[in-house]
Amino acid sequence: MEWSKLCWDQSFEKLIGLDILLPKIGKQYPVKLERNEDFSKEGQAFILWQPPHSELNGWYDKRPSEILRSYVVEGNLKNPSSNGLSFDFEVIRCLRLVECFSRAKEEKRSPLSSVGQPDGSSRIQWQDARSVTKSRIGGYLYLSGSECETSLEVILSYEKERLCLHYSATLHMPAHFETVITKYYLGNEEYALFEKLISSADEIIDNSIELLEENQVYGAEYW
Repeated sequence: MEWSKLCWDQSFEKLIGLDILLPKIGKQYPVKLERNEDFSKEGQAFILWQPPHSELNGWYDKRPSEILRSYVVEGNLKNPSSNGLSFDFEVIRCLRLVECFSRAKEEKRSPLSSVGQPDGSSRIQWQDARSVTKSRIGGYLYLSGSECETSLEVILSYEKERLCLHYSATLHMPAHFETVITKYYLGNEEYALFEKLISSADEIIDNSIELLEENQVYGAEYW
């Protein structure tokens, strides 16, 4: 869902108050989803809201700090169109994405996507990730990369000698997107893989959030 299309002019202002952009509880908004997303057909749904720049360009594009200004919008899908892609979305509540991390229950099964091998085994898609970037955001570590035509994102944190996975997005093309919020401690092999990825990734330094008030974001930019 491209929220910025609902407030296009404001999305390109230099500084914007979050209260102007964020969906309002109790209001309905027209949403149009994509065929390659696996979403609820009716009833409860959770939709990611990102500040305009990150929504249009991705967190990895200069402003990964906007992870801290991203929200999960909970609501109900109503009045589906004939093609099943457009809805009215009634907002129930908005929670900061990182607040959802603290509410997630610990999972024992890895949510990281894998791909099958000719011998019948499987491998984690991140094993062959290229163009990997990283950014340290507050107490979190954001990684992005790609494998073949699949875009990959994770948000992790270190807890003593362990790595905890909070967010994993696997954007298969042209298959379904898979995005999860979780609390999963990486196993030994996964830990070794991500330590290697982290050590070799190109770092994005983003201090822009330090110049903002808590309720502000920068507008979208193209360059």
